[in-house]
Amino acid sequence: MRRVGILFLVVIALIAMSGPVSAQPKVTITGFVDNVSSWTSNMSVADINPGRTGDKEWYARTRVRPDITAEVGTTKFVLGLEIDAAWGQTANQDVNVCLNAACPAAAGTQQRSGATHGWDLNTDAQGVIEVKWAYTEFNLPLIPMATTVRLGAQPWQATYKLATLANGDFAGVHLSSQLVPMAKLNLTWAQIEESSTGPKDNFIRGEDYALILSVEVTPFKGLDIRPIFSYANFDGVTNGASRQGRGGVGTGAGVFPTCPGTTGPGTGACAFPGGAGSGSRSAHEERFTIGVDTRWRFGAFSLDPTVFYQFGQRDQVGTNGTFDSLARSAWFVDIRGGWQAGPLLLEAAAIYTTGNKASDRIQENGNKLKYYEPISTDTSFYGGWAEVWALGIDYFNIIRSGAAGLNPGVAIGYDKYGLIRFGARASYALTPSFTLRAAANANWTAEKVDTSSTLTAGAGLLPGDFTGDSQYLGTEINLGFQWRFVPNVALDVVGAYMFAGSALSTHLTTNPNTGVTQNGRDPQDTTAITARVRYSW
Repeated sequence: MRRVGILFLVVIALIAMSGPVSAQPKVTITGFVDNVSSWTSNMSVADINPGRTGDKEWYARTRVRPDITAEVGTTKFVLGLEIDAAWGQTANQDVNVCLNAACPAAAGTQQRSGATHGWDLNTDAQGVIEVKWAYTEFNLPLIPMATTVRLGAQPWQATYKLATLANGDFAGVHLSSQLVPMAKLNLTWAQIEESSTGPKDNFIRGEDYALILSVEVTPFKGLDIRPIFSYANFDGVTNGASRQGRGGVGTGAGVFPTCPGTTGPGTGACAFPGGAGSGSRSAHEERFTIGVDTRWRFGAFSLDPTVFYQFGQRDQVGTNGTFDSLARSAWFVDIRGGWQAGPLLLEAAAIYTTGNKASDRIQENGNKLKYYEPISTDTSFYGGWAEVWALGIDYFNIIRSGAAGLNPGVAIGYDKYGLIRFGARASYALTPSFTLRAAANANWTAEKVDTSSTLTAGAGLLPGDFTGDSQYLGTEINLGFQWRFVPNVALDVVGAYMFAGSALSTHLTTNPNTGVTQNGRDPQDTTAITARVRYSW
């Protein structure tokens, strides 16, 4: 027995010595710096009113996005940082960080849209570095299939196509496992909000989370098929990236209450507005999305179809005081393709999402929800294909970004009315360092818009006469170039013009920054000219 014991100790010692040992990580920094200047007319970024004249801007800014990576073999830690600064002070203070109790409500505290601060004289701005990513990635041992795990604040990897379901960043877990050479399993858990011990202890946020499960199948080289299942759970008020005000339905606690109260410990049951009395449960939403994302490369051709069906239910307090559950049923179809011949690249896109009719009274809990809602787009839907109807060279400019439910990069659809879009873009490399680019898109709603509506930032289009008047949103054309004039540096210049459609018209528009209500009739065309110098490494 003694010899067996000694042998056992020797085996344990050998295993211990062959295990992981500490090593000096390899540290690298990658990223880019953008210096951008844009002139726009009637972009309606802040006032959300394309019917207002004289809405012009010329500004410049700098954006810095370094990623610091520490690697030991296949294990790594990534810290992503971000700085977004306008040139010159744009508010009463040069940062978004509140320096006194009055600043959230004080006039003039808002920074330029997309920026977190404005560089004034001496450029000593405090608290301006944002933490974008902070995650650890490693291979998981003792599992037959090669499996990689990522933990922490990280980017989404939910779909092939940008921002069709979940895009941007989240905190949680991502797992990718190679089942067989032709199939990979992906699982993502995102913790959107954390209730902790709940409202009785003054934690007023709900337990909001999302689960996305997908299998990537490659039946042959060039074809990737990705069936996707997504489940999102929301209690009470949730993040504005996942739910926007649309169709006269706001996003606050008065519409989506969290019980037993939102003002502190022991506040009792929720009191619903409009004389509905008291309730004992929070507004709960379950949102399911199923479908397939595909990419096909065959020679000079590419085809990327995406089809999702969304269903589930959502509790809400209606404007009539009722507390009911609304069913959801929505479709989203996005098909894009391209053809390349030497220096010439031609691409086209066709997009459709269902929507509610003008007569549907979703604000009174009278109809099901027929518009598509992603978990998050990070304002990037259709990005790179447009300069007005999507984020382009100046990715802080997009029409009506002041109202998330009508922001075309966020909502994937115009308020509750859905979307029909046809787009095209082309590029031609005159030389290896100089490329001409052009793009165009035409946009309609799937259902006619009630143009007698009143537009607010928080609730979208509040219905007027519940009659559909127009579907045409507008047509945009772009022309520009990219010149890579020194190593790692590119100059992008683009001009854009958008012919405004009658569906953009509203009876009244309430400016979210001033509170002033103005006539939104007779929408004006939009113009934008942008230059960007990007240094990437």
